[in-house]
Amino acid sequence: MFSPLILVQILWTSLATTSCFVLFALAFALVLKVNRVFNFAQAAIMTVAFYAAFTAVARGGAPGWAGLLAALAGAAFMAVALQVLGFRALQRRRASSMFVFIFTLIVSELISYVAMLLFGTWPATIFPSLFWPVTMVGGIAVSQWDMLALGATAVALIATFAFLHLSRIGQAMTAVADNPDLAAFYGIDRNRAQLAAMVLAGLINGLAMFLYGTRAQVQPTSAIELLLFAIAATIIGGIGNLGGAVVTAVVLGLVQNASVLFIPSEWQGFLLYFFLFLAIVLFPRGVHLPVRKRPFRTVAAAARRPEEPAGG
Repeated sequence: MFSPLILVQILWTSLATTSCFVLFALAFALVLKVNRVFNFAQAAIMTVAFYAAFTAVARGGAPGWAGLLAALAGAAFMAVALQVLGFRALQRRRASSMFVFIFTLIVSELISYVAMLLFGTWPATIFPSLFWPVTMVGGIAVSQWDMLALGATAVALIATFAFLHLSRIGQAMTAVADNPDLAAFYGIDRNRAQLAAMVLAGLINGLAMFLYGTRAQVQPTSAIELLLFAIAATIIGGIGNLGGAVVTAVVLGLVQNASVLFIPSEWQGFLLYFFLFLAIVLFPRGVHLPVRKRPFRTVAAAARRPEEPAGG
């Protein structure tokens, strides 16, 4: 039997490690909700973000905060390039959803091969050492990275949902996600909202990849494997449900990390693909919870029935 202290330690470490995956899932779910694209090219954004930080810190000798800025800038640049040069061009040509899906896969693989050519195939980290100072709290080892990752993730989540609900562009993104045709009728620029969604998701990916690269080794193909976790969380959480994707990512991360109590650590990779298999086969529409009605949807419903009497 495991002692309560060991269980609490594993729970804490798993929660801290999962914070990065929560951000990956949030970014993927956001683009899927607003742009309605299964953006497998998010792996390319993640790769660019990591190697931008790696170049600035590990090779350029810049401080950590400069590496974070480099990761954010690289991710945002890649997101803008994908939206403007990729998705918009495909929309103008009325490309099918399958063609767009293939495009995202090609971009993801292309960027990974470019990273191999530029940086090699050896695992790399942003900082020379992966060890962070540890403080014992009630018998639980709490590292500075744990606090940094959990704090940054909490701030990112609060800022993202506040931006979506309180800012004008965030509300426009929500309107486009709910009904793009009705949003255009009310003068909302669909292209601008989708670009904003890509940039916001890129910044979230930049932060997450910087955190991940300061705790684990990264290879040019690592982002593709990390993205699979985000896809599973997004599908199970319910497509279009950002909160569901976040909660599901936490649950899946805790289960995967805590699995070392019952199975060898080398089987953790198997669990990722098992989650993805279950998500596609058993939850193709996600686990749906009651959704609170939004005023915009009420307006949309009314706009679709202009001939209905006011009392009807």
